Amino acid sequence: MNFGRMDDPQSVIAHMRARVEKCRRLAKYINDPRTTKALLQMANDGEADIRKLEGPEAKPDDRFGPTMPGFE
Repeated sequence: MNFGRMDDPQSVIAHMRARVEKCRRLAKYINDPRTTKALLQMANDGEADIRKLEGPEAKPDDRFGPTMPGFE
């Protein structure tokens, strides 16, 4: 995946979103509950960081759906 110049804020955010998505995708296939929980926490932290970068007008990104049951 090519995100273009990383000094462009939109490119950085796109890269962060891809990493969040990758964490959520991996969490679905990992059988270790601690690893799953860590991946989901990384995704949640990434989404929070994205919202900070986007400013106060940003809304929570729920494109990925809720967290997996038991790992909220």
